[in-house]
Amino acid sequence: MLRTQSPRRLLGLAGALCALGLPISAHAQSTVNPITVNPTVSALNGGLYHYNYTVTNGSVFDLSLVTISTIATTFSQGAAVQNLVAPTGFTATFDSGLGLLDFAENTQPFTAGTTVSGFAFDSAYAPGASTFEALALPEGGSVTFDGTTLAPAPVPEAGTATGLGLGLGLLLGLIGLGLRRRRSAASANERG
Repeated sequence: MLRTQSPRRLLGLAGALCALGLPISAHAQSTVNPITVNPTVSALNGGLYHYNYTVTNGSVFDLSLVTISTIATTFSQGAAVQNLVAPTGFTATFDSGLGLLDFAENTQPFTAGTTVSGFAFDSAYAPGASTFEALALPEGGSVTFDGTTLAPAPVPEAGTATGLGLGLGLLLGLIGLGLRRRRSAASANERG
């Protein structure tokens, strides 16, 4: 069951928190997300994909940061994100250890009601489902918006999947062998 609060009650609570000097933090959850992060992905020669992202801010807040989560485990190989660029007034960074792609304000924010495009890079990985988080920092607090988008998603090579399967099978076999030995030792002790 969805519980709602009257706007007066929420404003009163926010006012009381401000009077106490406590920071206000809100997490935006709605059926229609006012923030969209959409890539245009095209295949290039040599097995690369070109990603060009557009961020649309349909909220009433100016956004400071948009972070796209990718699968971090294989991105340290260096081919995950290459030739990363951002439009004028913004920066773009990629953390291969955490698998996070950040689009951030530099000299201008993602202004409320606008669309910013030109966040681009090349990747050896095809697109897959991913999530993003957009952060606004209004005076006295923060507001975040979550959503889904596409991002590079590495597919394990056939050899890697086969190796993992064989390793798991071997491990399960050794565990089963150990259990059988314990049972036969226990039954020998009971007989003897």
